[in-house]
Amino acid sequence: MLDLVFKNHTSGKAPGEKFFRGVLDTGIKELKIKDKNIEVSLNLVGEAKIKELNKKYRNKNQVTDVLSFPLEESRFKKHDILPLGDIFICLPFAVKESKRQDISLKKELAWLTVHGFLHLTGHDHEKSKKDVKKMFELESLILEKLK
Repeated sequence: MLDLVFKNHTSGKAPGEKFFRGVLDTGIKELKIKDKNIEVSLNLVGEAKIKELNKKYRNKNQVTDVLSFPLEESRFKKHDILPLGDIFICLPFAVKESKRQDISLKKELAWLTVHGFLHLTGHDHEKSKKDVKKMFELESLILEKLK
């Protein structure tokens, strides 16, 4: 079961909680972690907030598309709770990127959500070529299931 805390902190129009829940549920099924109570926080934020977080936690003073902050799960294992962490998606960045790629905003937000979700589950594309391949294959698999 997914316990999703969703908040659009912007004034921009975006899909609601139901959309993001569907994306995350698909990811949970594909990673075969559906036997736990999954907790995720997903926040749509503006450029100033994502830049602030990127500078504070990654020492990069720039706007980015998505940031993920995984939580340590070990202390919750006995309760069948898996608190994955927080995903922050920059809505204005996603809007610009969807226009640049000539794709729907939903398609871009789905990709960013899956990307952030995979980071929360320990996947990384910055360590090795093998990790890059594995993460992007999982992204493609999950996104294909959403069609």
